[in-house]
Amino acid sequence: MTTYFIRSLLFCFFLIPFIGQSQNSPSIRWEPGISLTKKIDSRWSYNVSIMGRQRFTNYGEGEKNFKTDRWEIKAFGTYTLLGGKKLSLGYMYRTYDPFESESGWEHRITQQFAFITNFGGYRLGNKFRIEQRIRSSDYLTRLRYAISNDFPLQGENLDPKEFYLIAGNELVYAFNQLGDELENRFSLGIGRLIKKGQKLQFSVVSRNSDLISANRDHIIQFESVYYFSL
Repeated sequence: MTTYFIRSLLFCFFLIPFIGQSQNSPSIRWEPGISLTKKIDSRWSYNVSIMGRQRFTNYGEGEKNFKTDRWEIKAFGTYTLLGGKKLSLGYMYRTYDPFESESGWEHRITQQFAFITNFGGYRLGNKFRIEQRIRSSDYLTRLRYAISNDFPLQGENLDPKEFYLIAGNELVYAFNQLGDELENRFSLGIGRLIKKGQKLQFSVVSRNSDLISANRDHIIQFESVYYFSL
């Protein structure tokens, strides 16, 4: 099992492009959330999630160290194709700096294609996304590709009250009339299946943005999500 995990990590690291050092110290964030997935029939399901984000470091001169950065709600409808491949359409509403005198907003529409591939005997989750981000300040289109691998720590199958590990990597390419941006997100986490249909997962995400420019930014984000499946 240890070999399994090491190989998964190496595979994810091979996907990470060359990353230079950020000019600033990493920004620290925490993002708690709750996610509910409901299966309607053998083909259709939907997901609703609520997330928040707290930041613990300054983003600019005179800003507070601890601040509620954003709140968001997402909804996805998913149709399962032959072979377990999935097509999804999603909508998100986000508010920036909700407790500040000046706040912002975003509407996001997402198209997603997800599937499983086998690599060296291991199952890897793949997600391709196209996003249209309509924000109070501008409009942005993003292309995203994510790959992940998770497995139980006790035995071959995940049973209630057992733990699992998950590792993943994602590339995010954004573009609009102002220019292009490339970001890489590597994540490593641990979760526990509380009981059938419920799990709690904690992850650490290393986000390196502006990879195609000289001004690179590094964010360390801690995520905690409680998942419900009905």
